[in-house]
Amino acid sequence: MEVAKDGSPPAVVKLLQTGLYVGANDVAEPPVEHVYELADRVDDVEVYQYQQAASEATD
Repeated sequence: MEVAKDGSPPAVVKLLQTGLYVGANDVAEPPVEHVYELADRVDDVEVYQYQQAASEATD
């Protein structure tokens, strides 16, 4: 993860989840992007909180 010039962490981190799933379908699933927002700082450790996509919230 890259930090700003002043050393501060990014406000938002986007991570891609990819992989193969063993079972009936051995074809790679399309990548899924997960978004995390900087929520807090505890004992000098940045804490990020998962932001649920609007499409997931309605499922």
